Amino acid sequence: MQKPSSPAPQGRTPLWNHPAFSLLLALLCGFIAWAVVTVFIDPQGVRFVYDVPINYSYSASTYTSQGLDIVEKPETDTVTVKVAGNTTIIGNIENSDIMVYPSYSGVSGAGKVSLRLQARLANTTDFPGDIECTVETPKTIDVVFDEVSEKVLPITVDASGVEVASGYILNKTAAVPAEVTLRGPTSELERITSVVATVSSDKKLSDTTTVPAALELRDENGIVYTPQYTTMESDTANVTLTIYQVRELPLEVDFIGTPSTFDIGSLHYTLSQDTMRVAGPARTVSTLEKLTVTDFDLAQEFEPGRDYQRLVELPAGIVSLDGVTSVTLSFDTSDMASTKLNISNIKPINVPSNYELEILSSVVNGVTLYGPADEIEQLSADSVVAQIDCQSVNLTVGQQSVPVTIQIPSSTRIFATGSYTVQCEVVAK
Repeated sequence: MQKPSSPAPQGRTPLWNHPAFSLLLALLCGFIAWAVVTVFIDPQGVRFVYDVPINYSYSASTYTSQGLDIVEKPETDTVTVKVAGNTTIIGNIENSDIMVYPSYSGVSGAGKVSLRLQARLANTTDFPGDIECTVETPKTIDVVFDEVSEKVLPITVDASGVEVASGYILNKTAAVPAEVTLRGPTSELERITSVVATVSSDKKLSDTTTVPAALELRDENGIVYTPQYTTMESDTANVTLTIYQVRELPLEVDFIGTPSTFDIGSLHYTLSQDTMRVAGPARTVSTLEKLTVTDFDLAQEFEPGRDYQRLVELPAGIVSLDGVTSVTLSFDTSDMASTKLNISNIKPINVPSNYELEILSSVVNGVTLYGPADEIEQLSADSVVAQIDCQSVNLTVGQQSVPVTIQIPSSTRIFATGSYTVQCEVVAK
């Protein structure tokens, strides 16, 4: 007869057979698997990049092709961008590696437009792979567009800050370029009325010089205006400052058409001004001793009691500072008298050796003579010569009318007026 078996002794259950242990082990294995995948196989993540600047010029042709330009932007010029991708890569991305730009697809004319901001990775060389950039805040901006046009304005020189040496003046200024083209919104261009090149000098100038100058835009009141979007083809100019020397010179008259022995000093004449202030390059002005007025032909122009306007003959490059270019010539004829004589004393001089000159006229009638009253009273026709200067005559064989000049050998203060001729016959030898 068998004895009944006794039950096995009961002890503690092993830890690895405990249900809680199995659960923890499963979680640990899952975490390790996740970590391996995340760190070594597909480490995806997200980070935020701050203060990324907005690039308004990207795809700007979308609105510039419509003749538009941006005239007002938001005060915010940076945004925050969310970057998603491989965490080992995006961790090194900086704001300079990202480009944020507005989408101009909705721009169709002037006015305010709300633009959606887009972002992309600009530096794909250092950061390859699938990286997504999204503008986080602000997502949109309001931009105002206006029509764009061009305006050409001459450059005005402001030389009020230039000092010149004593005895010199700033005669003129010239800028190169002489004009400038402005391009920008019509609303800004309408405010700009002048382009000014302001120049100054730290010493007193005594010679012409060229200096660079920055260009300023000014409004109708002469106030400097700085537009936000208008551009110039050049923002500087070279300004030439022409410096002239100043001198006061006496005026003189050159008399022509007088007898060869005539004393010009016997004429009592006056000019409306005796001197003239002029200016010009120092190398020219410094050599001048006097200024002459246009020649006065005593024989052809003189009439008692008449005044004459004569131009002042200024050398090239010399300007008048008195504001006048002509003077009045007047004669004092109170002690003068005149007479008319018929001159029979006709003499040729400087007759060419290959010609013979026969004078056919016996007398030159009605020669008018002027001079001091006491000398005119004693003057006779025998004291006057009608002279033919063959050197100043184009002689041809045959008869021709030849001009004569009236000479008064006995006096240096008498002269004749008018034109006179005699008939001659020229014979070739």
